[in-house]
Amino acid sequence: MNSKNKKVTMHDVAQRAGVSYQTVSRVLNNSCNVSPATREKIEKAIADLKYVPNLLAQQLSKKERRVIGLVNVSRNLQAPSDVVDRLRHYALKKDYELLITLIDNMEKSSIDECISRLKAQLITRILINVPLESNVAAQIMTDNDDCNLVFMDVDPFSPVLNVSFNPFDGTMASIHHLNELGHRKVALIPGPDKAISSMLRMKSWSEGLKNHSMESVACVGGDWTAKSGYDAMMSILHQTRDFTAVLVANDQMALGAISALNICSLRVPEDISVVGYDNTNDSAFFHPPLTTVSLDRDLQCKIAIDKLISENESEVSAVLPTSLILRQSCAKAGKKGFDTTQMAASLREMALRLEEMGKESA
Repeated sequence: MNSKNKKVTMHDVAQRAGVSYQTVSRVLNNSCNVSPATREKIEKAIADLKYVPNLLAQQLSKKERRVIGLVNVSRNLQAPSDVVDRLRHYALKKDYELLITLIDNMEKSSIDECISRLKAQLITRILINVPLESNVAAQIMTDNDDCNLVFMDVDPFSPVLNVSFNPFDGTMASIHHLNELGHRKVALIPGPDKAISSMLRMKSWSEGLKNHSMESVACVGGDWTAKSGYDAMMSILHQTRDFTAVLVANDQMALGAISALNICSLRVPEDISVVGYDNTNDSAFFHPPLTTVSLDRDLQCKIAIDKLISENESEVSAVLPTSLILRQSCAKAGKKGFDTTQMAASLREMALRLEEMGKESA
């Protein structure tokens, strides 16, 4: 038989190191009942033989698999991708692996299929980062009462265990800011119709505009991508140009909207002010830097992991606040030129972000 096809086993490692199979097992399981000299011999044998432990077999032999399942939307979008990276970071800190499954579409059947695949691998701690209406989330929880589930993109007041953001804080702050700048007519670019996060932001926008006696002159939705933001902005401009500000449901669509405005010779913020949502890492480096609603994704992911795996963690949902980050993409209605004070604040923030990014990559 070709030696390349022969799988190295723990018995091979034991024979090479001159120890028993059980002693190799103890080393692989980080047991303290092995002398340093013996451990060194076994580790050298593992390296020489290029032995790769069968982690699945090891975990199946235990009472619990230290694996967290994640049902996630496409990672092509910035916010979901950021969530995956942060969840993996906090899972590893708790000595858990993160196994990701991606839904094929937004139907409940696709989510059910992902959960079934995870359960087939004996994974019963599952995070669901998919926008879901309350009744659908509740049904998923009922259907999987043999699992620990935590939802990350539902109405924060839905009857399932979740770690979500309160859309009211940031959206109201956005509208209050535009109102103070003298804007009265606003265009809206929400996300997909069936996305709960988009629906909640849209509801808050509508209430806020009404409370401030401001008017929504046009509303065209997108699918969270920059291209859809571009297309939505072009559609709005074909309908009307009687507005001075745009509220956009995420930063990627805001990037597309700014591009469309530039192509149509409308300057941001001199002619049109733009407010995004998410405060993704790139938003501070847009041209101009984007005023946007900040969501502490890092805190969300930390709490979600804690609630999923900690026996002492409260089974009460966590509703996290949102806040508005002021940058260069907004100005007084009809004002020409930048606010130098705001520009200085944005430059300081960009410098701080660059420093943080440098520390993360170091």
